[in-house]
Amino acid sequence: MGKADFLERMQLARAALNEAISGLTDDQMSQDLVTGEWTVKDILAHLAAWQGEVIVTIERITHGDRNDALINESVDEWNARRVNERRRLPLMDVMQEFHDAHDRLLALLGASPAEHIPLGPDGWDETAKLWWLTEHDGEHTEAIRAYRRRLAQGA
Repeated sequence: MGKADFLERMQLARAALNEAISGLTDDQMSQDLVTGEWTVKDILAHLAAWQGEVIVTIERITHGDRNDALINESVDEWNARRVNERRRLPLMDVMQEFHDAHDRLLALLGASPAEHIPLGPDGWDETAKLWWLTEHDGEHTEAIRAYRRRLAQGA
């Protein structure tokens, strides 16, 4: 797998996620719990936060910082903190961050050399430290699709 395939996987997963949220009302996105304690808005905030963190980390490394750790706490703690920080924001602001972070990350990865993925190892395949980016949207898309099925059954 090369860089183009990696980026295409990210783009296809995002297109599927955008399709899953298409047509939901603001209330459905902001108030109804989709999974656990998260609404669709929370899921979008979570995805935007992770992609933003990857951007910051890649930019740090590019400027000579040798620490390639994405976070310095447990994933659950980080997720909870980032989602909680964004809960007070209007849905439109979260949506904007969700789209902007994805676009910025694709541009940053697209500008990377074809033979070297940021944060390594060198391949743009399942061994890459950032491979999870190709699957992360899809994990949450399934939860939103299940929510939509529950809505349809209740209608």
